[in-house]
Amino acid sequence: MLVDQKLESVAKKILKAKFLEICAIPEHALEELFSYFTLETYKKNTHIIRETEPILHIYFIFKGIIRIYFYKNDKLIIERFVKEGGFFGGNYDHLSKYPGVHNYESLEDLVVLKIKHEDLENLYKKHPSIESLYRRQLEVFHFAYVDKLYTLKAANSEERYRNFELEYGDIINRISMKNVASYLNMTAETVSRIRAKQSGNK
Repeated sequence: MLVDQKLESVAKKILKAKFLEICAIPEHALEELFSYFTLETYKKNTHIIRETEPILHIYFIFKGIIRIYFYKNDKLIIERFVKEGGFFGGNYDHLSKYPGVHNYESLEDLVVLKIKHEDLENLYKKHPSIESLYRRQLEVFHFAYVDKLYTLKAANSEERYRNFELEYGDIINRISMKNVASYLNMTAETVSRIRAKQSGNK
């Protein structure tokens, strides 16, 4: 329990610094906001959220990686990965009245901070700075998501892989070839060929 408390304190310190980089928030509002965050751990290959399940929390990843995927015509398609310092569970899914189609699965042992959407929405009403923080986070997510969709649609296979390296290069060795191929909509053989070609050009 003492270890968890220390880990939670460190995680909250990192998240607090991240929030203050986005916008100014009064100390009393920050204290109330963080009183609602709790630490949670998940083992590797755990589904944090499954399709059709309601999304009740926003999560901040302190340690680990997740993949977010869905099925189309029985084919598993990875939409994105989220690594340390990233958020998930807050990209409009919780606002929909329809069942979600995404699955959120840990690729490593995972340590997160989480807060209920309901608590966050109540805090908006009391603290405009917190509402502003969340709105800016959604804007950043939306811009990055649209940009990524354009890049994936317009690029050829080698360009897609280079873009993948630019975005996920720091964790590329922590993601299996199968998951990389699914994310890039390629076969594992194509990814292997591109990697071999790049290695030969170095």
